[in-house]
Amino acid sequence: MRFVTSMMVVLAGLMSVSAQACYTGLALIPTADVVQSGEYSIELQFDGTFARGMEETRILNTEFGLTPRLEAGIDYDFSRDAETRTLLNAKYVLLTPREQRPALAVGTCNVGQNLKSSPYAVATRDCGSARGHLGVVSIDGNGRWFGGVDKAVNKKLTLTADYTSGNENNSSIGLSYQFNDRSGITSGVVFPNEGGDTQLTIHLVCSGSCRHTGVRR
Repeated sequence: MRFVTSMMVVLAGLMSVSAQACYTGLALIPTADVVQSGEYSIELQFDGTFARGMEETRILNTEFGLTPRLEAGIDYDFSRDAETRTLLNAKYVLLTPREQRPALAVGTCNVGQNLKSSPYAVATRDCGSARGHLGVVSIDGNGRWFGGVDKAVNKKLTLTADYTSGNENNSSIGLSYQFNDRSGITSGVVFPNEGGDTQLTIHLVCSGSCRHTGVRR
């Protein structure tokens, strides 16, 4: 209970700050993970319904590890009906994980013209066989909680599930598969909380180092 109260206090502080769209996380929710310092992650995101195909949402997501605890990115929405094209996001790790303590991070996403940013706080705990994630977020000015789990089946395949409270939000089950150290795919089946068309999200991911690694002669 003390942990949940602490996250609510952090969130309340963030909601009064202009903050910085896609974060490091599961199919729908953020986790306390960040891109490593000096690294980048670029995603092509496609969202849609099984009935209408994957043409409803198309976004280019970027993340950059600015310090060991801080990531930030700029996303561009190519969707046909998008009113705001450029979105910003950022996340900072307040507490790194220890044996009896989860990692704790705060961040914000969907920062753009004519949009309300969504500040959040999230904790991630490694439970051995799986990892658990619990957090709070402000969506369009409404406080919501979210939770999720991910389980690594092997070095390449990870299974995920997450839920965000509120009739306007969704839950998902999904997976992440690494083709190699620098590329992979994340996908999820998305279920609206108030019912409706089942959706699908697909993220094609590539990553690398921002540092020049030239060889001296």
